[in-house]
Amino acid sequence: MSTQAEIYAAVKGELGALARPLFEKSEQLLRERGDFLPHAAVLSPDGKVSLLGAMCITKDGFANSWHILPMVHDGLRSMAHERALAAVGVAERVDAIPGAGAGAMRAVKVLLEHQRGLAIAFYMPFSTAETGEFNFGKMVTLFTESEVNAWNQG
Repeated sequence: MSTQAEIYAAVKGELGALARPLFEKSEQLLRERGDFLPHAAVLSPDGKVSLLGAMCITKDGFANSWHILPMVHDGLRSMAHERALAAVGVAERVDAIPGAGAGAMRAVKVLLEHQRGLAIAFYMPFSTAETGEFNFGKMVTLFTESEVNAWNQG
């Protein structure tokens, strides 16, 4: 049985290919809109990355993270059940980084789950300058528990 570190070393390139577009899209949305809703990406066994999102269909078009995140997770589980996927990823904005100590620290969180059983979260802290410009800090990486559970179908 492989350790998380061993699995990560073996699939690091695949996870990087999945994480990059999620961080890029998150940064773009922050700069354009000041915030963003959760969005996702999947990695096929042949290395193709596809970006995904979810919509909340309401009369006034209102949606927030609490509406969208479960839909994104459900969609990823369905996709993994219907076709072969090597990995899934979810980007969301969070108000704290686990283990970072007291005080709010906004961050872009990208959770990646690989079909080999690895779950890892990357946190990129950010702040907003008085000018409205976003400043991004040093990435924090943590092995974590699966949230999507794409390959643990009953």
